[in-house]
Amino acid sequence: MPVRSDACSMGEMLAVLLARDMADGEKAIVGTNSDIQVAACNLARQRQAPHLWWVSGPGGMTNATEGIVRPAADAENIAVAEAVMDLPQMIDFIDWQVHFFDFAILGALQTDRFGNINTVCIGDHARPKLRGPGTVGISALCGLSRRFYIMMTRHDRGAFVPKVDFICGAGHLDGGTSRTDRGLPEGGPRLVVTPLGVFDFEPEGKAMRVKSLHEGVTIEEVRDNTGFDLIVPAAIERTVSPDDEELFILRRAVDTTGVLARKFPWPKAN
Repeated sequence: MPVRSDACSMGEMLAVLLARDMADGEKAIVGTNSDIQVAACNLARQRQAPHLWWVSGPGGMTNATEGIVRPAADAENIAVAEAVMDLPQMIDFIDWQVHFFDFAILGALQTDRFGNINTVCIGDHARPKLRGPGTVGISALCGLSRRFYIMMTRHDRGAFVPKVDFICGAGHLDGGTSRTDRGLPEGGPRLVVTPLGVFDFEPEGKAMRVKSLHEGVTIEEVRDNTGFDLIVPAAIERTVSPDDEELFILRRAVDTTGVLARKFPWPKAN
């Protein structure tokens, strides 16, 4: 997997791609290990969505904005947040008010062709090969928020599997109308952003589809690194790379200490 861009890091690219899809006045919730997600929300607030409202799911901090990117649960965000809820209040808020959120941004150990996500374990639940951080509020967020985004910092067959080993976040379940057939509201995953491209979901069957590929990425490379058949349109778009304005604002107002570049560089060539 070669380096994609000299102009920006992978973390900066993913943050910009997420930020572009956010609208003014929307309400968002992000998870624990969420540097890129936090940067995306604050970049959108600096550009096209000044009234975007985001909250840390585990920490309860709202609109923590200082120009320094930290994981959403970091206690240092308290001093620069507009408001803070303690953990019991936050859990109640997620459980009972999740329909309040326009979207969530979530990472995962695995995702599958219908956008179900797994943060619990790899392998059998009783004897896992790898145990993840668990479900926490992900089930409610994926099931009841109006939409969610899947942000993956790796794109390979271990992360993109035909069927996740444990569904902790319901995407489009088995495809088609299976999500609403089982009592969940319309919604589900909107976009998947990865080091290789941006993916959405075909409206009828709800299977994952190529939306755009990053510069230098081929469809053969994506197929080789995906454990299921993607829907491929007749004409494949190229992802629009971050422009000078986006990177200027990101680096001068959102991520002034370069966390995204340090923590999330492009994967090295094989």
